[in-house]
Amino acid sequence: MKKVLKKSILYIVLSVLFWIGVEYITVWHSQLENWLSLMPYILIEYLTIILLFYYLFFVRKLAEKKIFIIMVIVMYVFELLWKNVLLCNIVWAVPASFLLISIWGFLTFIPFWIVNQSLKERKVQVIYFLLWIPGGFVLSLCI
Repeated sequence: MKKVLKKSILYIVLSVLFWIGVEYITVWHSQLENWLSLMPYILIEYLTIILLFYYLFFVRKLAEKKIFIIMVIVMYVFELLWKNVLLCNIVWAVPASFLLISIWGFLTFIPFWIVNQSLKERKVQVIYFLLWIPGGFVLSLCI
């Protein structure tokens, strides 16, 4: 029981750190003051998403395939609510979806695999979920 609780807390902490880092790199690096002014609300959004996946992983113990499908649905809902310009453009929607799945997969699954020490068993998924990093840095230079 203590081990599961420890993993749960570590998952939440890692996820918060990942969300803050990824959001800064991909969206807020050029708008730091705006991000900080919205921080209480943005942090609540991050925690809502993180706690949803915590619930699915640690409480419901759903299969990763089901969680992946839920992640994609949640991703589109939030990205459309946030008016992601890449998804709102028909030409960019498909490439943006691949990038967003990489980012959201990184945010959702990498912390889970870290706490369960199962990164090595998921090499292909890990590589795909890390592809956003070079893409994110290129985007950050362009925006």
